[in-house]
Amino acid sequence: MGKIKSEEFGFKKHETKSLKEKGEKMNINEIREMEKKAANGWAAMETLEYDGWEIRFGNGYTGRANSVVIYEDSTKRMADKVNYCENLYASKGIPCNFKVTEADEELSKYLLNKGYKVVTPSDVMILDTESGDFKKVLADEGINDNSQIFKDVIFSDSPTDWYEPYFEFEGFTDEKKIEAYKKFHENTKVTKLYVRTLFEGKTAAVASCAIEDGYSLLHNVITDEKYRGLGLGRKTCLAAILKSKEKGARFSYLQVVKDNEIAIGLYKKLGFKKVYEYCYLKNIGH
Repeated sequence: MGKIKSEEFGFKKHETKSLKEKGEKMNINEIREMEKKAANGWAAMETLEYDGWEIRFGNGYTGRANSVVIYEDSTKRMADKVNYCENLYASKGIPCNFKVTEADEELSKYLLNKGYKVVTPSDVMILDTESGDFKKVLADEGINDNSQIFKDVIFSDSPTDWYEPYFEFEGFTDEKKIEAYKKFHENTKVTKLYVRTLFEGKTAAVASCAIEDGYSLLHNVITDEKYRGLGLGRKTCLAAILKSKEKGARFSYLQVVKDNEIAIGLYKKLGFKKVYEYCYLKNIGH
C-alpha cells in the first residue's frame, strides 16, 4: 500500500495556532498537553497507562471514554503496542479505538495501513477571554458586567439538578447509558461547573465545564428543541465561559465534530479559534 498522507483523513498541516499567541503554530507538546486536559475533563471508568499511552474504557459509551490517547512518543515497538491494545479491547468485547491528532502522524499511518477506519473527525477550538476579539463580542452583546449574562442562569458544582434536563434534551432513555454518563461525571476529579439557562422559569439549555490549570473544557452544550432559535445556546456558552473565568480559567476550549456546522458557526462568533484537529481510528469489523 502506498504512503498515506495526513490530509487523507482530515488533518491539514500548518493550520494550528498557539494556545496563547495567535499566529504561532501549536507544537506537539502543546497538543498532547491539551489532550491530557480533555481526557481529565471526561474521566473513563477504567484507565491503563502504557508506554506514554492512556488506554481508556467506559463500557463502550462515547469515543472519548473508550479509546487510546497518546501523551508521549513510544519507546516500545509500535506493532507490539497496537497488538496489546487490540487484545485488551477484544477482552472487553469492544473495537479497539485510537484518538489521534496531527501529533500522531506515524501511528495514524500505521493504523490506516492496518485497515482502521476514520470515525468522527473533529476540531479543537480555543477562546482567550483576554483577547480583543472576545472583548468585542462582549461589547457587541452590551455586556459590561457578568451579572447581565448570568440573569436566568443557574450554576452548580454538582450535576444533581442538571442531569434530568440534559438527558431529556439529548433523548437518552437507555438506563445503562444514563448510568454510564453519570459515572463519567462522578469520576471526573478536576473542578466542575454545571450550567442551566432558564426560559419562562424552565430549564431550556444546559452546558458543563471541566476546569484545570487555567483552561475550561466547555462541553455537553444543548438546548431544548422547543426553545431553539432564541439565542439560549449562545447565552449558555457565554455564561459558562465567564463563570469559568471567575474560577480562574482564562481559556475556554471545546471539541466539535467537523460536520456540525451550526455549532461551529456559533463558536466562531463567540471568538473560538481552531487550533488542531483529531479523529478516531477504529478497528471496525475486527
